[in-house]
Amino acid sequence: MFATYFFGALFLLFLDALLALVTMYIAYSHGHSRWKWFLLGLVLPFLSIFIALGVAIRDERRAEAARGGAPKPVPEPGEF
Repeated sequence: MFATYFFGALFLLFLDALLALVTMYIAYSHGHSRWKWFLLGLVLPFLSIFIALGVAIRDERRAEAARGGAPKPVPEPGEF
């Protein structure tokens, strides 16, 4: 019986860390701090993904408004 609770808790910790990593990736790919978002993902595992997506969408809309509706600049071949 102890093993069942132990492995259940271990699975939940693994799932929490996985969701925190997804949150961290979303936020970092849009220019935000990795570790702040990783900690937010640990505290709010399911909700933080939606928060990160909302922040990413907001940032994209702000960047588009700052460009005045102009399309995103296309990188030259070989640029990253």
